Amino acid sequence: MGLCGSSLSEEERVAKKRTKELDRANEEAFRLEQEKIKLLLLGAGESGKSTIFKQMKVLYGIPMSDEERMQYTPVVYNNTVTAMKILCEQVDALGLRDQIRATAALERFSAVSDEAEIDPDLGATILELWQDPGILAAWERRAQYQIVESVQYYFDAIDRIMQPEYMATQQDILLCRVRTSGIVEEKYIIDDAQFVMYDVGGQRNERKKWIHCFDDVTAVIFVAALSEYDQTLYEDATTNRMVEAVDLFDEICNNRFFENSSMILFLNKKDLFEKKIKKIDIKSVKDFEDYQGDICTCGHGYPNDEEECTCGMQEMGKEYFLALFLAVNNDEDKATYHHLTCATDTSNVKHVFNACKDIILKNNLRGSGFME
Repeated sequence: MGLCGSSLSEEERVAKKRTKELDRANEEAFRLEQEKIKLLLLGAGESGKSTIFKQMKVLYGIPMSDEERMQYTPVVYNNTVTAMKILCEQVDALGLRDQIRATAALERFSAVSDEAEIDPDLGATILELWQDPGILAAWERRAQYQIVESVQYYFDAIDRIMQPEYMATQQDILLCRVRTSGIVEEKYIIDDAQFVMYDVGGQRNERKKWIHCFDDVTAVIFVAALSEYDQTLYEDATTNRMVEAVDLFDEICNNRFFENSSMILFLNKKDLFEKKIKKIDIKSVKDFEDYQGDICTCGHGYPNDEEECTCGMQEMGKEYFLALFLAVNNDEDKATYHHLTCATDTSNVKHVFNACKDIILKNNLRGSGFME
């Protein structure tokens, strides 16, 4: 009777063994998944978060091959041509046509395709336009319309870009703009820990894709552009970009899905901010009329990084906007870690991420029960 029900067929023994192996594999997969450090990059459109995403690949990913770099060359061409087309259109929109001197170059450029390759002839035309007083006047008023500011780097480098042997450099790639749509993921091993970083679309119509996917992230890195205090959204020309960024941070910071995630704020484009505050007073913008400072008059800061601002206005402006973000955090017990960043500066991003990494690893251990 002791043998009753104790014997299994060969098929049943194989199935039982297979079940145990699957259980062990699932447990191991779960453990590895729990050990991953998941970082979610969020921010309004044009904040520079995708540039930070690319910087992480530069710092911790596999070096880009020449073949991969070549794939960015047409993107650089397109960014340069389309930006110059915007400037040409704004010459008329802003009533600056009478300041144009390079009328023949303007006429030639009007027939150029957005997908054109920048050869020496087209490059010479773009250079002539970039030096034209009418085009430069339109550029100075760029806060009144939509254009990616970093494209100035391509205009200034057009002599190099128009060469037949041109291949996009690391800095060219960091500055090129391809609007993020959907979710992009990269994995890195940093200090023996596996990091997974996610970049998601920043425009309003992309945001509904965010929340339900990321309720278990270790940290949210929220990117906001300091320099965009006088600019409006691509999607809504009546909404100030800084106001939108603060509102979005409020939504993210206080969202129940992220109540167990570390919150890290990157106030980005500090270089452009230091340049802009020398010309555009923060309180001249209707949304920030309560600002007590003035424009920076000392001439220091970007692009003269070796000399910091001595009049105090750059620091005052940065502190003013930081306070707007920190004020929306409704949980007094939850810290918001914050840093000033320049996403196009690899050394700056490395320095900032090293500081963030210690916080992230410590909080991840605490969340796993290994620390009090």
